Amino acid sequence: MKNKAFTLVELIAVVAILGLIALVVYPAVGSVIKNAREETYKDQVNVIVNAAKEWSVKNATKLSDDGTIYPLSVKTLIDEGYITNDEVKDPRDSSKNLEGNVEIKYNSETKSYEYNYNDEPNQTEDITMNLSEAILQNSKKKVS
Repeated sequence: MKNKAFTLVELIAVVAILGLIALVVYPAVGSVIKNAREETYKDQVNVIVNAAKEWSVKNATKLSDDGTIYPLSVKTLIDEGYITNDEVKDPRDSSKNLEGNVEIKYNSETKSYEYNYNDEPNQTEDITMNLSEAILQNSKKKVS
């Protein structure tokens, strides 16, 4: 009667071959996953920018046409129902949401508004101060 079991040498050889395959495949799979996360991030930024465009159509009176940047936070877009929390999950770090701003600025050359997503929510204070100054100047112009 023949013994149909694997020998220890055969088992070690199979484990070694699987280890080599894992060493070759792991970096490739890791880069594919990283690229997929970056693409998902770009898609979510596009969703946020499109929501900002919708918001600006309904709130055109809040925007100026003198080149001043208007910071529109993602939180505002969520609060006003333009996007949901699920649409702003950060694919690079699933434990948090995207919390940046869409900077809306009028371009007089193209006669249209430009929308740029800024992932740094802390920069809004400076922009908001400039916006307040611009609103004040606009109101003075309208009064005169």
